[in-house]
Amino acid sequence: MDDKKTTSRERVMLALNHKEPDRIPIDLGATIVTSIANRTYLELEKYLGLPLEEIKVLDYVQQLPYVSEALMQRFDVDFRMVQLPAATTSGVEIFEEGDYYAFFDRWGSKLHMPKKAGFYFDWVDFPIKEPAMAALDTYRWPLPDPMEVNMQLGTLAKQLYENSDYALVGSAVIGGGIFEQPARIMGMQNFLMALLSEPAFADRLMETITDIYIESCNRYLDHVGPYIQVFTYWDDVAGQNGWLIRPELYRKMIKPKQKRLVEAIKKKTDAKLFYHSCGATRDLIPDLIEIGFDILNPVQVSAKGMDTKTLKTEFGRDIVFWGGGVDTQHVLPFGSPQEVADEVKRRIDDLAPGGGFVFAAVHNIQALVPPENIVAAFDTAREYGTYGR
Repeated sequence: MDDKKTTSRERVMLALNHKEPDRIPIDLGATIVTSIANRTYLELEKYLGLPLEEIKVLDYVQQLPYVSEALMQRFDVDFRMVQLPAATTSGVEIFEEGDYYAFFDRWGSKLHMPKKAGFYFDWVDFPIKEPAMAALDTYRWPLPDPMEVNMQLGTLAKQLYENSDYALVGSAVIGGGIFEQPARIMGMQNFLMALLSEPAFADRLMETITDIYIESCNRYLDHVGPYIQVFTYWDDVAGQNGWLIRPELYRKMIKPKQKRLVEAIKKKTDAKLFYHSCGATRDLIPDLIEIGFDILNPVQVSAKGMDTKTLKTEFGRDIVFWGGGVDTQHVLPFGSPQEVADEVKRRIDDLAPGGGFVFAAVHNIQALVPPENIVAAFDTAREYGTYGR
């Protein structure tokens, strides 16, 4: 296939439909889970000699920027974002509290980041203290974004769709996933205990979150749905070595709600559905396929059971692997540029055959990663990731 005649959108759609385009699609910055930390982003732009502009914050929690057009073009990124900031609201006010910067998210939880050497904001105080139905009755639930915001995003999406050839990525999940968000409202330990000790409370909490997400997605997709090619959702249910909860509990209490959300989204858009969960997700993949997800991210290659060659053999016909392009725990931050390049080639060899692969790092590129290693990763992906070599 002639590279000059293949647009980014065409390339992406071929890959997402398990066909081989001219080269693997490349992503950096199209989602809040395939981006780069602010500090590393600035160092990378300096290293590449790109114009330095004031950072426009995409995600306060993870300290992510809206990646500049210049950097995306430098790395031949095939995607552009039509997405609202997650876990924050446009009117968020960051204030100082002792040795920390702080803010309240739209769910009423407080977050802190150390003033000295802080990398992220973490949740430190929660509006729901006890797993009691009365707490849900009095809790101030967040509202989806107002219609005028979604109308503006719809206008942006239409312009990008008609005036560029990039694949467009969107989301309207205004917090963590259906499993994640309760932990951000009441704390992880309390929520995990509630799943077992107060299942009716936990079920109602997650059902209400699902209802809010469906309303938010409906409002967004009414304006943006015709123009996007990918819709993202994130819900970490696994850790480094396996499930965070018993798989039977996931299938009983969380999976049906995820399915309900998926069915609502599919009524509003033909976009491919992207599921992000860190960790050892190998045993989750059949559930995702059954629910109707098309894409798995971030493909954490350093987690248990996440051998890329095996994953491709077992599931490559049914799900797209978006990520897994370079190990961000060990190789990208600590390897040499040559070791990074070799790692990228290995992952491409494992995941690219037959299509169904989008190159991205495993989750966001973290602070203090050497810029020369990032350049080695993306340049190798562009040069080595062609089909018919």
